Amino acid sequence: MFISVGNLKKEGCLNFGLHNGIIHLDETAGASIFEMAYPKKDIHFVRTENPEILKELDIVIDIGGGIYDHHPKGFNKCRSTGEKYASAGIMWEKFGGKAITNVAEEVGVSIDYDIVQKIKEKVDKEYIIPIDLEDNGEKVGNHAFSIVSNVFLTWLDPQDFDAAFMKAKSIIFDILKGIIKKEIVEVATGPYLQKQYENASDGILEIPAQTMRWEEHVVNYNVCNNYRIKFVIFPYPRGGWAAQCVPPSMEEKFKQLVPFPEEWAGENKVTLPKISGVSGAILCHNYRFFARAQTKQDIIEMCTIAMAKAD
Repeated sequence: MFISVGNLKKEGCLNFGLHNGIIHLDETAGASIFEMAYPKKDIHFVRTENPEILKELDIVIDIGGGIYDHHPKGFNKCRSTGEKYASAGIMWEKFGGKAITNVAEEVGVSIDYDIVQKIKEKVDKEYIIPIDLEDNGEKVGNHAFSIVSNVFLTWLDPQDFDAAFMKAKSIIFDILKGIIKKEIVEVATGPYLQKQYENASDGILEIPAQTMRWEEHVVNYNVCNNYRIKFVIFPYPRGGWAAQCVPPSMEEKFKQLVPFPEEWAGENKVTLPKISGVSGAILCHNYRFFARAQTKQDIIEMCTIAMAKAD
């Protein structure tokens, strides 16, 4: 995939037209959505107001009066919830499903049409609508893409709007892709954990990585299963293994069903092995919700001791 920008059509590429000059979040987000929908295509962004050039392009947004331009007189396309579309929303409605499917394929998660639509609607509601509201002058506030305005040009900068557009688009692309990936992985987390519950014993659930968003899934499972899971263990990124205490509910996220023993709080690899009786113990957080050990067996032993002391 090759991405470029200019003010003329480029042969051999998908030519994507949008206005030149000052950049805005809505058309820049629209460009990012299109790029995500066609990850294997070479895309050339043509930033111009020349109608003769625009009419030669494969797609034009936010200018030109076509179906992806929300500026013409009489345009009043709104969502069922009432929010008027701007270019980001128009592009998301058309290409969001394709973008989601591509990201799912990239991360190796199979999702059906209904799940794609569910994610599409959620992303629109939480992330795309705020861009549209801002561009339409209806509501301005902080949202997931507000940070991008920090790379917009000031009057003291060299006025290279094409370079600023590419920088802003790249940031929006990464943020939006991360949002989509998070939603897709969330879909895969439930079924994965459902299988792991079957293998969990003695109150300890093993997960593959610290980055898994397990809390809500495990809390919901516990409500229906006599609060069976007390600890989640995982390989620690800096080496060894770690454990985190499961909270009693999402409203009490910073409490623990079973905390690590009080006498372990704040101890380290020098002092903790003797205090805990676990030779491979590395540390226990001062607030007793997290611990580390050298091996999987060591961390299981620490969790087992904590549960025994709590009984």
